[in-house]
Amino acid sequence: MIKLEKSRKYLFRQMSDYREEIIDHYKNPRNFGLMEKPDLEITEANSSCGDMIKIYVKKDGEKISEMMWQGVGCAISTAAASMLSERVKGMNEKELLALGDKGVVEMLGGEVNLGRINCATLAYRGLLKAFEK
Repeated sequence: MIKLEKSRKYLFRQMSDYREEIIDHYKNPRNFGLMEKPDLEITEANSSCGDMIKIYVKKDGEKISEMMWQGVGCAISTAAASMLSERVKGMNEKELLALGDKGVVEMLGGEVNLGRINCATLAYRGLLKAFEK
Protein backbone atom coordinates (compact mmCIF):
# COMPACT_ATOMS: atom_id res chain seq x y z
CA MET A 1 0.00 0.00 0.00
CA ILE A 2 2.78 2.41 0.83
CA LYS A 3 4.40 1.70 -2.51
CA LEU A 4 1.19 2.63 -4.31
CA GLU A 5 0.91 5.88 -2.36
CA LYS A 6 4.51 6.79 -3.18
CA SER A 7 3.97 6.08 -6.87
CA ARG A 8 0.84 8.24 -6.86
CA LYS A 9 2.78 11.09 -5.28
CA TYR A 10 5.53 10.65 -7.85
CA LEU A 11 3.01 10.62 -10.69
CA PHE A 12 1.33 13.73 -9.29
CA ARG A 13 4.71 15.46 -9.05
CA GLN A 14 5.51 14.53 -12.64
CA MET A 15 2.14 15.84 -13.82
CA SER A 16 2.67 19.00 -11.78
CA ASP A 17 6.09 19.50 -13.42
CA TYR A 18 4.49 19.23 -16.86
CA ARG A 19 1.76 21.69 -15.89
CA GLU A 20 4.45 24.13 -14.77
CA GLU A 21 6.26 23.68 -18.08
CA ILE A 22 3.04 24.32 -20.02
CA ILE A 23 2.38 27.47 -18.00
CA ASP A 24 5.97 28.62 -18.54
CA HIS A 25 5.72 28.13 -22.31
CA TYR A 26 2.34 29.90 -22.31
CA LYS A 27 3.63 32.91 -20.37
CA ASN A 28 7.05 32.98 -22.05
CA PRO A 29 6.56 31.50 -25.52
CA ARG A 30 9.76 30.54 -27.30
CA ASN A 31 10.45 31.57 -30.90
CA PHE A 32 7.40 33.84 -30.97
CA GLY A 33 7.55 36.60 -33.56
CA LEU A 34 7.77 37.49 -37.21
CA MET A 35 10.43 35.83 -39.34
CA GLU A 36 11.91 37.75 -42.23
CA LYS A 37 12.20 35.84 -45.50
CA PRO A 38 10.96 32.41 -44.38
CA ASP A 39 11.26 29.45 -46.73
CA LEU A 40 7.84 28.18 -45.63
CA GLU A 41 4.89 30.10 -44.22
CA ILE A 42 1.34 29.06 -43.38
CA THR A 43 -1.63 30.12 -41.29
CA GLU A 44 -3.64 27.47 -39.46
CA ALA A 45 -6.81 27.90 -37.40
CA ASN A 46 -8.82 25.78 -35.02
CA SER A 47 -12.43 26.43 -36.02
CA SER A 48 -13.80 24.84 -32.86
CA CYS A 49 -12.24 27.35 -30.46
CA GLY A 50 -10.81 30.23 -32.50
CA ASP A 51 -7.10 29.57 -31.90
CA MET A 52 -5.01 30.81 -34.83
CA ILE A 53 -1.33 30.48 -35.63
CA LYS A 54 1.00 31.65 -38.38
CA ILE A 55 4.10 29.50 -38.77
CA TYR A 56 7.39 30.51 -40.37
CA VAL A 57 10.18 28.06 -41.22
CA LYS A 58 13.73 28.47 -42.46
CA LYS A 59 15.38 25.41 -43.90
CA ASP A 60 18.99 24.37 -44.31
CA GLY A 61 18.81 21.88 -47.13
CA GLU A 62 16.11 19.42 -46.11
CA LYS A 63 16.26 20.23 -42.39
CA ILE A 64 14.42 22.83 -40.36
CA SER A 65 16.96 25.36 -39.15
CA GLU A 66 14.45 27.64 -37.45
CA MET A 67 10.74 27.81 -36.71
CA MET A 68 9.02 30.95 -35.50
CA TRP A 69 5.35 31.60 -35.01
CA GLN A 70 2.75 34.21 -34.17
CA GLY A 71 -0.77 33.67 -33.02
CA VAL A 72 -3.45 33.76 -30.41
CA GLY A 73 -4.74 30.78 -28.53
CA CYS A 74 -5.32 28.98 -25.29
CA ALA A 75 -2.55 27.84 -22.96
CA ILE A 76 -2.40 24.39 -24.58
CA SER A 77 -2.06 25.61 -28.18
CA THR A 78 0.42 28.33 -27.20
CA ALA A 79 2.58 25.97 -25.13
CA ALA A 80 2.47 23.32 -27.85
CA ALA A 81 3.59 25.81 -30.52
CA SER A 82 6.38 27.05 -28.27
CA MET A 83 7.60 23.54 -27.43
CA LEU A 84 7.29 22.40 -31.04
CA SER A 85 9.35 25.36 -32.27
CA GLU A 86 12.22 24.15 -30.09
CA ARG A 87 11.76 20.45 -30.80
CA VAL A 88 11.73 20.54 -34.61
CA LYS A 89 15.07 22.30 -35.12
CA GLY A 90 17.28 19.96 -37.12
CA MET A 91 14.41 17.71 -38.20
CA ASN A 92 13.72 16.80 -41.81
CA GLU A 93 10.23 16.16 -43.18
CA LYS A 94 10.41 12.41 -42.52
CA GLU A 95 11.35 12.99 -38.86
CA LEU A 96 8.60 15.58 -38.55
CA LEU A 97 6.03 13.08 -39.85
CA ALA A 98 7.35 10.45 -37.43
CA LEU A 99 6.76 12.80 -34.49
CA GLY A 100 3.01 12.56 -35.03
CA ASP A 101 0.19 13.80 -32.83
CA LYS A 102 1.35 11.33 -30.19
CA GLY A 103 4.77 12.98 -29.98
CA VAL A 104 3.16 16.39 -29.58
CA VAL A 105 0.92 15.11 -26.79
CA GLU A 106 3.97 13.55 -25.11
CA MET A 107 5.68 16.96 -25.18
CA LEU A 108 2.71 18.26 -23.22
CA GLY A 109 3.03 15.61 -20.55
CA GLY A 110 1.43 12.63 -22.21
CA GLU A 111 -2.22 13.44 -21.67
CA VAL A 112 -4.55 15.93 -23.30
CA ASN A 113 -8.31 15.92 -22.92
CA LEU A 114 -10.01 14.75 -26.11
CA GLY A 115 -11.70 18.15 -26.43
CA ARG A 116 -8.29 19.87 -26.45
CA ILE A 117 -6.47 17.62 -28.92
CA ASN A 118 -7.06 20.10 -31.76
CA CYS A 119 -5.54 22.84 -29.59
CA ALA A 120 -2.53 20.67 -28.80
CA THR A 121 -1.85 19.73 -32.43
CA LEU A 122 -2.69 23.04 -34.14
CA ALA A 123 0.93 24.11 -34.70
CA TYR A 124 1.97 20.60 -35.70
CA ARG A 125 -0.83 20.33 -38.30
CA GLY A 126 0.15 23.73 -39.66
CA LEU A 127 3.80 22.76 -39.90
CA LEU A 128 2.90 19.59 -41.82
CA LYS A 129 0.76 21.61 -44.25
CA ALA A 130 3.61 24.07 -44.79
CA PHE A 131 5.79 21.18 -45.95
CA GLU A 132 3.05 19.98 -48.33
CA LYS A 133 3.07 23.28 -50.24
